[in-house]
Amino acid sequence: MPTTTDTGTPRPREVRTLADKLLEVHDWLREQLGHLRAEAAAHLDARAAHRGPGAPPAPGLGLQIRQRCLEFCDALTFHHTGEDEHVFPGVLEHHPDLREPLARLAAEHQEIARLKARLLALLDDITTTDPQEFRTEFDALAGLLTAHLDHEESWLVPVLADVPFPPGPPS
Repeated sequence: MPTTTDTGTPRPREVRTLADKLLEVHDWLREQLGHLRAEAAAHLDARAAHRGPGAPPAPGLGLQIRQRCLEFCDALTFHHTGEDEHVFPGVLEHHPDLREPLARLAAEHQEIARLKARLLALLDDITTTDPQEFRTEFDALAGLLTAHLDHEESWLVPVLADVPFPPGPPS
């Protein structure tokens, strides 16, 4: 079965393992990046096209983008914190040979957090932020995050494929 619909929307995946859950979350993060990029571009393009008298584009879309970005960033922080505090230590306990890749993934989480903070600073007022600076920061974050998700999946999916989800009661 294909992983996307005819419109390119990710199909819901059946979650039986922790690897499936990781992929489900990663699919959602990728999808949200696409939505945010399109919404921000539409808002910034409308702002740039405004000329002459009359009000610039209503701040509603800008405020909506800001809210969606904040929600996305909160979800990303929650996901990476969960990995750093729970998933990575558990994987390391059973796979000490993965110390280096897990350390790299944790370092990538810190770099993503740094870029996310820069983007959030630009969102303080999406109605006046410099469009090119916003696009540059967004693209930097999206590029690093997409590469990180791909890299993380290459290491973690095989390891987590045998871990049932949701987990059963403690033994």
